[in-house]
Order: sequence, then structure tokens, then C-alpha cells
Amino acid sequence: MVNDPKCKVYVMQFYVYRFSLDNFAVNLCKILGISGLVLYLAYLLFFSQSSFPSSEFFTPFQHIWPVSPPSQQLNSLTHTNHSSPTNLNHLVFGIVGSVNAWRHRKAYTESWWRPNATRGYLFLDTHPTDDLLPWPPSSPPLRVSNDISKIVEESKHVAPIMVRMVHGILELFREGDEGVRWYVMGDDDSLFFVDNWVDVLEKYDHTKYVYIGGHSEFFMSNIWFLFDQGFGGAGFALSYPLVEAMVKDLKGCLRGYPYLNATDLITQCGDIIFE
Repeated sequence: MVNDPKCKVYVMQFYVYRFSLDNFAVNLCKILGISGLVLYLAYLLFFSQSSFPSSEFFTPFQHIWPVSPPSQQLNSLTHTNHSSPTNLNHLVFGIVGSVNAWRHRKAYTESWWRPNATRGYLFLDTHPTDDLLPWPPSSPPLRVSNDISKIVEESKHVAPIMVRMVHGILELFREGDEGVRWYVMGDDDSLFFVDNWVDVLEKYDHTKYVYIGGHSEFFMSNIWFLFDQGFGGAGFALSYPLVEAMVKDLKGCLRGYPYLNATDLITQCGDIIFE
């Protein structure tokens, strides 16, 4: 082993140089990360309500009709025709639940359900057991969800429960209720303020394609979708013409997007079929 002082100097210089490069890389990453976060938050603050449309990936309906700025969209969707005001009879509720959960959750639905006033159905996963029968008039009319196992198996869908919930839109539409303007979808643990729903939906034109949801209770979900996604954690509403167009190929939508794991996303990716 040669004890050369020059070697030690070179080694020390190498480590100093490498240490400097490492520090530079770390500092650069910090600067870029902080700058990116600041710019992103600024974008959300100043442009989330701007006239720029959302990305095509998250708003596939843009392929169907031209997209106008949000302010113009809102004006075009507000109630402009001269039909009678929307009332509770124009709403049909679709509640999706399970037999096991219904034992503990029926009080939630019965707290807002108004027999002989509200219209809608409860779709359970299987026929109710004897302890749930006879079916009480204080609960929504009972239906058993269609068997969608074939769709799930063929598509290898990652979220079978979500498939059933979205398929519930088709099943609700098939009930054929008359005079429907809005379909409101929810879970068996959703608490609806019915009069508030009527007040909100009365502001919009039910003759157009309208989907109404809310912000997610999970803040990061709102960030990921730039606050442009209408979430349905507390329920969502669909105008009759929109549902009528969606259900024509709703099964194709379920088969075509097997990687989507949320009802909101699957519904948003539904194809609109015109005649």
C-alpha cells in the first residue's frame, strides 16, 4: 500500500465535490418542489373557476358537445323554460343498499322518507330475510338489484360494488315512473334534506343534460380533480334526459372502464347515445 499524500488530497477533493453535488441536487429538488406547490395552489385559487375547460380525461362529455366557459354553462343550464316549477313529485330517489346493512341503516332512510309523498325505491343486494318482513310502509318500496355478476366477471372490474351502484341508475329508470324530471341516487346511509333538493333542482333546466354532485369530503380528491368533479358521497342528481341517454349503453360503460373504482368516475365516463 502506497502512502501518497497526493492521493489523500485527490480523495478529499473527490468527496468534497461529491458532497457539493449532493447538496446541490437536494436544494434544487426543494426549490422545484416548493415552487411547484406554490404555483399549483395559485392555479387552484385563481383559475379553478376560470373559463378554461377541464382536461379531456376527466371530462369525457366534452367529446359529445362543445364546451363553453363555466359561467355560460351555468346560465345555459338554469331554468329558462315556462313549465311548472319543480316539486317533490318530480323527483325519484334510488337508494342502493344491502340486506345486512339495512338492519342497522333503515332508520337513516326512514328519517327523511315521506310515505305517499316521496317517490323512489330501495335496491337491496338479495331478497330480505324473514326478520325484515313484512316490508313496512315507512320504508321506500323494495326492489332486488339485478344480477350483474356476468358484467363483473367479463370485465374483471376492480370494484363490483360500484358496478352495482351505477347499474342501479338503469334499474331505477326501468321502473318507468311518469313525470320524472330528476333522478337522485344515494346509499342506504344517505340522509337527504328533501326540500333542499327540490329548491336546488328547481334552479336548473331539467330538459337538458345535467349532473349535480358536490365536493368530496376528502380534500385531496378535490385537489386531484381541480374541484371539477361532482362527487356523490352525499348523493347526486341526474336530469331525466341525461339518464335516458346514458342507460342506452350503460352496460358498455361498465365493461369499458373496469379500472375505475368510484361511482362518480364511472358515471362521469358514461357514453351519451343520441337518436
